[in-house]
Amino acid sequence: MSDPSSTDPLTATPQDADAPETVPGPALTRTLEGLYRELLEGMPTGEPTWVTTGGPEGGLYSAVADLDAEQASRELDGTTVAAHAEHVRWALQLVNDYFEGVEPTSNWSESWKVSAVDEREWAELQAALRDAGARLLENLATRQRWNEGMSMQGALASYGHTAYHVGAVRQLRKRLLAG
Repeated sequence: MSDPSSTDPLTATPQDADAPETVPGPALTRTLEGLYRELLEGMPTGEPTWVTTGGPEGGLYSAVADLDAEQASRELDGTTVAAHAEHVRWALQLVNDYFEGVEPTSNWSESWKVSAVDEREWAELQAALRDAGARLLENLATRQRWNEGMSMQGALASYGHTAYHVGAVRQLRKRLLAG
């Protein structure tokens, strides 16, 4: 009869702590996809969150949706919501390019060229941001391979990068709406 403590993680002995830990790729992918969805779309009302405040308004899309072009273009502390939105859209596109086999550009200064938008440009930027996010979620679900090249590092770095900018946009939004 085998020792149950060697297979049950709740009763594992201390020497088991040194054994390499493995996480199934599909489980890790679903987790990252869910966390990314929270950053971009927010969570349905009443659902628990990990990194944003509750509800759909916690996500990036909602944080920019009710700002007009003038607000999105108003400079605060040397930046604008429009600049952050374009930067995130550009970075998501970079990840999508990687997944889709397109040689990505890594000219980060290019991603900050937009800082002011008119109403048409703002609507187009928000639509492009949503499109890049939807494609990223689809690419994560169907193309993420944790053991290929820089895939693991890229996925985790991209997530952290996006989370940072969601927070920045939400802070700028608070200031813009406070007057």
